[in-house]
This record gives sequence, C-alpha cells and structure tokens, in this order.
Amino acid sequence: DPTDLRSDTIMILRTDPASGRAALLSLPRDLYVTLAGGMGQGRINLAMQRGGAPLLIRTIAENFGIEINHYVQVDFASFRGLVEAIDGVPVPIPYPARDDETGLDLPEAGCQTLDPVQALAYVRSRHYEEQIDGRWVEDLRSDIGRIARQQDFIRRALGRAIDRGARNPGTLDQLIDVGLSGITVDSELTADDLFDLG
Repeated sequence: DPTDLRSDTIMILRTDPASGRAALLSLPRDLYVTLAGGMGQGRINLAMQRGGAPLLIRTIAENFGIEINHYVQVDFASFRGLVEAIDGVPVPIPYPARDDETGLDLPEAGCQTLDPVQALAYVRSRHYEEQIDGRWVEDLRSDIGRIARQQDFIRRALGRAIDRGARNPGTLDQLIDVGLSGITVDSELTADDLFDLG
C-alpha cells in the first residue's frame, strides 16, 4: 500500500568524477516544504507517502533546485542485510547509549561493532540517550543529532565495505547482489553503476 510508505531518512549523494569526491546532504524528514504537483505544504516525508519517489524527487527539485539523476530506496531489511554482508560496522560510542523507541541498547562505552539490528536501531534513533556521570541524558538535537550519527555511520560503513572489497574482490559484488535483491532503484541505475560508485 503506497500510503504506508514513509521516508525515514532522506539523503542526497553528489559525486564529482573529476575529483573522485562525494558529498552527502541529509534533509530532515520533518522539514516543512511546498510539495510538488500542487499537493500543498507539509513535511517533506509526506511527498513519499502521497506520490512515491517521483513526487519526492520533484519536491526536492522545486524547493532546493537540486536535480536528482538517480534514486535508491533502501528498506529496513535491506539495510540490515548490507550491514551483515560487511560483518557489522565499528562505531565509537563515547558513553553507554540507549533509545527505548528503536530498541537501541549499548551498555558499554568504547568502539563497538554494531550488528545489523543494533545498527538499524542506532541510525533510526531520535531519542538517543547517553549515560553520563550516572545520569541518562537525551540528545536534544533529535533529528539533527540523528542525521549526524547517520552520516558518520555511512562513512564508516562505506570505509569498511571498501576495505573488505580491496582484500576480497568478490565482496563488493556480494554487497551489490545483497543490495539489489532488496532495494528499489530507478530504471536507469545498473549494478555496474553501483559498482563504479563503490
């Protein structure tokens, strides 16, 4: 049912082939915008619910002047599968952390390799709490704090995937196979494109 779709996270990846650099821009899901197609105003994640990827892409273009060339939609199961394919993602956790809403429970500080379930709970956390000096303190940045954690996590996950791929040539192919089995891409984005991007 398309009306059940929600954009939990919206990110725009820009690559510059000449310099070999990539930049990631996150749009808070509660960002208030004018929806494309005369759909009125509302939070940007309503675009996905009301018109799928095409409406979200048009809304981004009309509000921010950003042309979107390709589209990738990753569901929660696919995200967990990608984390599993690289044997988890090491993330520094400065203090014990939790979020009762996502099920995040990291009782110890230090570098921890997040498994697929922990990783999803970590990147989805909007009510992230840290235990500092014996007290649980919530990150009051909410979605902005979540965006910072997501971007850091993605950099670490990509680094781990590339590192694993450099040591084992079949790993990147495996990651693409795992990804393509559970993600939605636009009709012009190919597995070779994803391989080149990786």
